[in-house]
Amino acid sequence: MKKANYYFTLCLVLFTTIFSFMNMFQIVKVSTNVIQIVLNNLLPSLLPFMILISLCLSLGLFNLFSYFIQFIFSPLFHLTPHMSSLYFVSFFCGYPTNAKIIKESYQFGYINIHQLQHLLSIASFSSLSFIFVSLHLPIKISLMIYISHIIPSIIKAILHKETFQFLTFKDTIYELKNPHMSFVEAIKQSITTSLTAFIFILGYMLVFQFVGYSLQTVIHNDFLLSIIQGILEFSSGSIQLLQYHHFLVYPIVSLYLSFSGLSVLMQVDNILEGIPYSFPTYFKDRVIHGICSFLLCCLLQYIFFI
Repeated sequence: MKKANYYFTLCLVLFTTIFSFMNMFQIVKVSTNVIQIVLNNLLPSLLPFMILISLCLSLGLFNLFSYFIQFIFSPLFHLTPHMSSLYFVSFFCGYPTNAKIIKESYQFGYINIHQLQHLLSIASFSSLSFIFVSLHLPIKISLMIYISHIIPSIIKAILHKETFQFLTFKDTIYELKNPHMSFVEAIKQSITTSLTAFIFILGYMLVFQFVGYSLQTVIHNDFLLSIIQGILEFSSGSIQLLQYHHFLVYPIVSLYLSFSGLSVLMQVDNILEGIPYSFPTYFKDRVIHGICSFLLCCLLQYIFFI
């Protein structure tokens, strides 16, 4: 599967390069829009979380949070203390930050590969700032979309069964006294890996924006183009789709957030390079999550707004 993803990425880059030379002025405009989205929305909402959480993991501070959150999340979701804290943080940090901190937890030995795969399944959320600020929707609509987005994951997490042991305070203090690396090394690694992750984000957003733009030459229905754009890259697709007045607009946006789009899927796959996880399983989980969010949003919208 890794080889298939590599060839898929290679084809995207080749197509984008050829298309860019043939449509230079349009590509400059699209690139400007993507860079504005990254600078105005994604950079301030994701980068601080990436750096700080990575720093806490390296210095053992994350275990202190795990100690306190375990008493609620571990019995409820049948997760280990460390998995519980990762799941809780994922509600706020957004993707692909979730994949980055899950990978680092695996590398530090806090979770095994089975637990990593389960967390990828349930701990994949859009950032709160994108839903409640960037979409520019009334608060009740944003809340409906957010509920539709997170409830399927919470239900799956509750139904999951896995043995766990509570983290003792003694073990927590030991991790604090014996961090994985010094503060200087930790902050250098946190900043470096976070900036690398953002390069993946910007790169794939640009590529899939170019692909979406190129489809305008063969698809002349703007509504259909917006739907396809959301599948390719969820943020711009969601914003474009909200220009239309249709019963399915909000459910489709909810689907985009839960599926996360091909751009995010490829970002996550690159972030998890070298980790023996199953991409087909991850992809299937995202599709199921998206469909469940779509159906739930349809139901909520029908009950409360019609």
